[in-house]
Amino acid sequence: MFRWQQAEGKRHALDGPFAPRPGETFTALCGAEVTVARRDVPQLGGHWFDPTCAECAEEWLCREGRVRSDGARCPA
Repeated sequence: MFRWQQAEGKRHALDGPFAPRPGETFTALCGAEVTVARRDVPQLGGHWFDPTCAECAEEWLCREGRVRSDGARCPA
């Protein structure tokens, strides 16, 4: 199950059943290894203002079998 999680200044996507907790590191769909801070979790008083990671969004679309934003087909 894909989900969004803010970390290190961007809203990254990850594949997993649970959202990571503050202090935990995860590998985003874009390939970046990022760590969640308390300020990244709205339920803990954080904010959800960081921009979406474009690479994560593209990878999400590819994994869902959709066409990339540039019109190209995703690699199989």
